[in-house]
Amino acid sequence: MISMTQRAATRPQPVERRTWRMAAGLTAMAGGAIIVTGAFLPWVETFAGLIGIPGVRGGNGRIMAAAGGLLAVAGLCHAVRGSSWSRWLIGIGGFAALGFSAYLLVQLSATLRTLGGDSMVLARGGPGLWVSASGSLLAFATLFLPSSAAAPSANRPTRAPAVRTLTAQIQRGVLSRTADLDSAGARRVLQIALGLVWLLDGILQLQPYMFGPSFAGMLGGTATGSPAVLADPILQASRLVGHDAVAWNIAFALIQLAIAVGLLWRPTVKAALAGSVAWSLSVWWFGEGLGGLLTGTASPITGAPGAVILYALMAVLVWPARSGNPGRGGIAAGGLLGYRWSRAVWLVLWGSFAFFIMQPAVRAPGSLHNAIAGHAAGEPGWLAGLDRSIASAIGAHGTVTCVMLAAAFALITAGILLPATIRPALVLAAATGLAIWVIGENFGQIFTGTATDPNTGPLLVMLSAAYWPLRPEPPSHPELAATMPAPTTACSE
Repeated sequence: MISMTQRAATRPQPVERRTWRMAAGLTAMAGGAIIVTGAFLPWVETFAGLIGIPGVRGGNGRIMAAAGGLLAVAGLCHAVRGSSWSRWLIGIGGFAALGFSAYLLVQLSATLRTLGGDSMVLARGGPGLWVSASGSLLAFATLFLPSSAAAPSANRPTRAPAVRTLTAQIQRGVLSRTADLDSAGARRVLQIALGLVWLLDGILQLQPYMFGPSFAGMLGGTATGSPAVLADPILQASRLVGHDAVAWNIAFALIQLAIAVGLLWRPTVKAALAGSVAWSLSVWWFGEGLGGLLTGTASPITGAPGAVILYALMAVLVWPARSGNPGRGGIAAGGLLGYRWSRAVWLVLWGSFAFFIMQPAVRAPGSLHNAIAGHAAGEPGWLAGLDRSIASAIGAHGTVTCVMLAAAFALITAGILLPATIRPALVLAAATGLAIWVIGENFGQIFTGTATDPNTGPLLVMLSAAYWPLRPEPPSHPELAATMPAPTTACSE
């Protein structure tokens, strides 16, 4: 009777483990089958769809079919006798197939544009490659299914206690450096928001414009007006990218998508935040020319000091908290910088805005008018009309407008210093960021097909949220509340 009771008590745990294992395995099998199906479907259709050319007729289609077959076999093995290693193999394989599909879609689009002018061919894209891409996405999604309990079954040999202990220690060591399992509330929301911005960047990086020679030229253009010590490495990098823009651009997009996925998945949040800082600093130099800060023409209205450096700042501010009660400094004070240094960063950022807007080239009477009016090219009609209307309203009063903006930036800068003015200053900062995003940055020019990021506007709003004062958490033991001194936070002022 005792043994029967024990079996009954331990039976639900293997069932739960097998359920999620089976779900992941079947999903991977379905994704692999879809990839193979897409490889045999037409990738290109000619003569208005009368003749279809399947993907397996070429080498790339055979690669996709083989990848789908391997993913289906891996899914079957995982469903029968799965482990965390097979789960990772399926997820990474799906991610690789998805990236390869994206590359092929871009190449196919370029080929179809070339053939589009031939009236004798009438070529158009078929459904096959899109089907394969959807199967790749499905296989990649298995990585995000809930993990199952790891209890060993009765007929499965268990590892030695020493091996299990060593494995657990390695896992804990890795997770302690890469994972963030504790952040919640506003901090986790801001981490997810940063991940979504990186996701948008990765998607924008896959625009057709980025795969042509114009992208390398755009990188080289950021060196204009900068000192030689800064400009020469930028020009060398742009020439390197120009030799194989497609391969480099695919790599750039995958890096940004990987950072996005890392921020959205808790076991890799720390690693993704560190990657955000490293990648942002490199892009800020080689892709943005340090935001043009050394050219004498950088303006916060049009994107200075560069969006990507704000990505790095946000990554530092939303780093997992060192203490559970950030209090007056908000999320920013609870991160790596602490209260004093996070406040100093705010002072430098918004104080520099007041400085840059008053540079001679920026505050010239017609400079602001020309900068806003020049953004109308390539924008939708309603946005171009808004640009022209605002530019016309400013006219030759650019100097007065810049002085008013500098005063607003100074108020935002100083407002962080006094508890009574923190919240009004942060509200003004968020509103200013939104206004800059709409009026000066045209939503990052994402409607033109040439944007690489949404620009600084959304990041300024996120920064304001990171500095918003939070209410201190009450003590876990009410009997200790009387012995604790009253907190002197912005909330209690």
